Amino acid sequence: MKRATCGAWGTSMAGRVFTATMVLLALAAPAAAEPLPFMMSALVESRLVEGQPLSWSAERVLLLGRDGALYDFAAADAEQAKRTANRFAPYSNIDMQARLREEFGPGWDATATAHFVAVHPTGAWSAWAERLEGLYGNFVRYMQVRGIRLKSPPTPLVAVVFRNQSSYFAYARAQGRSLPAGTLGHYDPATNRIYLYDSGNGDADSTLGGDTIIHEATHQAAYNTGVHTRFAEQPRWLVEGLAMMFESPGVWNPGPSPQRADRINRYRLSHFRGTAGERSPQWIAGLVASDRNFTSDVLTAYAEAWMLSFYLSETQPQQYSDYLRKVAARPLFAEYPPADRVRDFAGVFGSDYAQLAAQVQQFVDRLP
Repeated sequence: MKRATCGAWGTSMAGRVFTATMVLLALAAPAAAEPLPFMMSALVESRLVEGQPLSWSAERVLLLGRDGALYDFAAADAEQAKRTANRFAPYSNIDMQARLREEFGPGWDATATAHFVAVHPTGAWSAWAERLEGLYGNFVRYMQVRGIRLKSPPTPLVAVVFRNQSSYFAYARAQGRSLPAGTLGHYDPATNRIYLYDSGNGDADSTLGGDTIIHEATHQAAYNTGVHTRFAEQPRWLVEGLAMMFESPGVWNPGPSPQRADRINRYRLSHFRGTAGERSPQWIAGLVASDRNFTSDVLTAYAEAWMLSFYLSETQPQQYSDYLRKVAARPLFAEYPPADRVRDFAGVFGSDYAQLAAQVQQFVDRLP
C-alpha cells in the first residue's frame, strides 16, 4: 500500500476545521459498507491525491486513485479534503500518458493502447505497449472460454519499461524496494503497475517470452479484471498458481490446435515430481489453509501451487471458475483466516484432501 504522512489535514470552513473522517461522514451514510460512489481529493504530503474512498475510519483512509494506485494515509495527515465528483472517473489514457511523461521526465515517452499505457525510454521501446496488450487479450480469451466473467479494468494499466537491468534496479532501490538478483520484472499491487526492463534493446519480442514478465503481467490482468481482488487477502497458492499457468506458451500464446502438453509448465512439473518422496498425503490441506509453505520451502510451494491449479483448471474447469469467483468476492480489506479458507475450498472441491492428492498424483503420472 502507498503510505503518506504529513501535517494536519483540514480546511477552515466557517471557522471549523474538517478532518478526513468528518468530510466522509458528511458526504455519505455513516454505516456505508461498500466503497463510496463519489470522488474526493486531498493534499497529502503536499501532493494532491484524488479518487474513490474504499475504506475509512477516524484514523485511516484508503483511497483508490484515478491513476489506479491505492493511497493509504492517516485521516489527520492531509489538507483541503473535499468532494470532487459524484462518481469515480479514472484518468483517461491520454491523461495518464501526460502524467507519466511528467513523472519520468526527459528521455522518456508514453505509448497507449486500448488498456495499457507504457512509459519507456524514447524510441523502439514503444513496442512494449502492443505486446502487453496482446498478452492481456490472450488472458481475457482464456478466462472467457472457461466461463469466467471479467470486469473492465477500473483504470488504465500502467507498465514501466526500463532501458536495462541497472536502471530497473536503481529505480527499485530509490523506491525502497529490494529485489532478488536476476529479477526481470515485478507487479506492485500498491501502485498497480508492472515494472520491467528490456534485455532486447527495444525489441519486445526478444524479451517478452521471459517467464517473469508473463507471470507479472498475469498478476496485473487478474487483479484488474476481478479474477482476484487487490483489496482483500487472497490465497497465495491460487494467485501464484494462475500466474505460473500462464508461463507456459500453450496458455499465454495458444496455437490454433492447443494441446494439454503445450500448457504444462515443465519447470514446475519437474520440481513437483522431484520432491514426491517428501510430500505428505495432506499437502493440499496445508497449501489451502495458509501461506506458510511459501516462507519455508518456496520452490516446492510454487511447484505445488502450480500443480494444484493446473489440475483443477484442466479437470474441473467449472468448479475452478466458481472457486475463483468465491475468493474474489471476499470483503474489502478482510483477512482470510485458515478456517474460512478451508471452508471455501471444501464448499467447491470437497474436504477429502488425501483423495484429492491421490487424484492429482494419478493426473501427474499421466502427463508426458
